[in-house]
Amino acid sequence: MAKKNVFAERRKIEQQADAWFDRTNDNIPFKAFADEREEISTGEEILGEIRRKINRQKLYKLWRNIAAAAVILISAGTFAYRSYQSANSTTIARTWDSYAAKKGEFKKILLPDSSVVHLRPGAKIQVAHPFKQQTRRVKLEVGEAYFEVSHDPVHPFLVTTGQLTTEVLGTKFIINNDPLLTDIRVALLSGKVAVRNQRAQLGLLLPNQQLSFNRYQETAKLENTKAYSTERWLKGEYLLEDVPLTSFAKTFGNTFSMEVKFKQSALEQLHVSMQFNKGDNPKNILNQLKLIHGLHYQIKDKEVVLMK
Repeated sequence: MAKKNVFAERRKIEQQADAWFDRTNDNIPFKAFADEREEISTGEEILGEIRRKINRQKLYKLWRNIAAAAVILISAGTFAYRSYQSANSTTIARTWDSYAAKKGEFKKILLPDSSVVHLRPGAKIQVAHPFKQQTRRVKLEVGEAYFEVSHDPVHPFLVTTGQLTTEVLGTKFIINNDPLLTDIRVALLSGKVAVRNQRAQLGLLLPNQQLSFNRYQETAKLENTKAYSTERWLKGEYLLEDVPLTSFAKTFGNTFSMEVKFKQSALEQLHVSMQFNKGDNPKNILNQLKLIHGLHYQIKDKEVVLMK
């Protein structure tokens, strides 16, 4: 019953509204403003608001364009930087070419800068590739090598030997890196070289000086010495000074393509000083061991057995 009264009341209100609109004269102009000044003032406010909205839209579009340009520039810059880094890392990246002298082989290596490295039998080196960048780098892994370095003050020549680095501009020198010896030895024939380890410079060598670096105690000794002449070294002359018999055996075996063994292990503790040439008869060299330590030897094919 209550719902019917509500609907009846709503219908009555709608009928009254329709009657009012029917009495309205559509030909009479609608006046929204009290006078002309109010109309002009209101129009100016509306126009100003429209202009502000337009300006905000233009400013938004401007900043949006600036932001887009910034993103493009940053992206381009990042790409260029990464490209530069990639190119730069390619420039400084090094690979290494390996060279080794076999038993009985005296090997000559011509480097890209016209420097020359002579390897004695059993010696092994690695040469940086590309070779001539800010520095010229060579690693003497094992054995003895003679270096004739082309002069180039712009690109120092660096030879890494275990813990040592020998730096030169142009000179002639010998490095002996025999792992059976306590010392790594650098002997200078001409020019000037600096020798250092990872912590400090160990010495600045002049001609006919030798630096001996104890690889275990990490101590260095610089002394005057009668270095090899280039001619004698290249002809295969060896000068062994108080070396373990194991080191002699390795040098002898590499030079004459033979294998040296010890019948008694105690012989490995002996030391020997000796001079010989690659052109000597191997038996004559072994006979010197008889005179020095009273040793005997047996040769079978390419094998030598030393015994007391």
